[in-house]
Amino acid sequence: MFDETEVVIAGAGPVGLALALALTRRGVAVRVLEKREGLSAASRASTFHPPTLDALHELGVLEALLPGGVRVDRILWRRSDTGEAAGIDLGILGAETGFPFRWHREQQDLTPALLAALPLGCVRFQAGVVGMSQDDTGVTLRAADGSTLRARYAVGCDGASSALRSLAGIAAETNDYAHRVLRLLTPLDLREVVPGLDGLGYLYDETGSCSLLRMPTVWRLIFRIAPEMTDAEAMAEDHARARIARFLPQAAGMEIEGRDVYGVKRAMATAYRAGRVLLAGDAAHLTNTRGGMNMNAGIHDAMTLAATLDLVLGGEDEQLLQDWADARLGVVREALLPRTDSRVAASPGEEVARMAALTDDQKLVWAREASMLDLAKVGMPR
Repeated sequence: MFDETEVVIAGAGPVGLALALALTRRGVAVRVLEKREGLSAASRASTFHPPTLDALHELGVLEALLPGGVRVDRILWRRSDTGEAAGIDLGILGAETGFPFRWHREQQDLTPALLAALPLGCVRFQAGVVGMSQDDTGVTLRAADGSTLRARYAVGCDGASSALRSLAGIAAETNDYAHRVLRLLTPLDLREVVPGLDGLGYLYDETGSCSLLRMPTVWRLIFRIAPEMTDAEAMAEDHARARIARFLPQAAGMEIEGRDVYGVKRAMATAYRAGRVLLAGDAAHLTNTRGGMNMNAGIHDAMTLAATLDLVLGGEDEQLLQDWADARLGVVREALLPRTDSRVAASPGEEVARMAALTDDQKLVWAREASMLDLAKVGMPR
């Protein structure tokens, strides 16, 4: 089977589907090739930042994501040993976004809404990219289902081990983060346990920390674990209970509904573009889970790329694509990776005091950066 379209996208995750929908809304013909039998149901990203909510609203799929999700208006920092606390209300962002809050919902709850909004037949499953060639006028892709597609441009949104990135000859700088984390799930409402907690909190003592994240039916407790500790040791009941008791002694006996240990890779493609092949999302960048930024950055890639491709397909100079690629790579190198890699400059025990000392202007700067409002539209054509 041979098919022709304007843009072919590898990968039907949130970034690939968001890009497909953003292009479709502009009247661009799109096909999506996905190697899996259906949409992924794996537990991955769970935080949607304000500019991402703006983007999903623009695409007409936000309403499907809201029921059953968790709105987070305030972030808490608290010393579990002394009770010292600080907080930032995300409402201070109201002047520049229609959604001055975080929304907590599993990534796999977004992709069905994106798929449902696309034309029937736009996405082809069990059709991962296995071959690629390009020339001055377009790209030809071979899929695992035996089909061949010809398009003016192809975009790799097919994850950290992107086949299309490899076929295009784009290298990626990768390494494992030294740390792993223990994630515990509890149905206990931690707002009843921790004063001032809304939906996101960071607890500290003199030498360590614990993150608390409210999801629709459970709370996640996140602890870093020592490099020498095995996954089994970290998940053992006595170790899990000791970590809870250290930061939440008043809830040391809480029900634990689930537990796992995970680590992540740090990755950055050396380029976002090779001729008529472009990259977005995990195919271009991968970070740790700090701040929940990586998936959000991928959707920002998609929105800015859709606007750029629309102009180029309409006859504008192809240099716009290189400008976009350079700008989004700069976001990863200069902001996304440094922010997610960064560690608290002071000792953990001093972090609460540092946050409490911020002026109103400094809180606004912090909230803009933590919410990615300063990065979301970098690369958008003017």
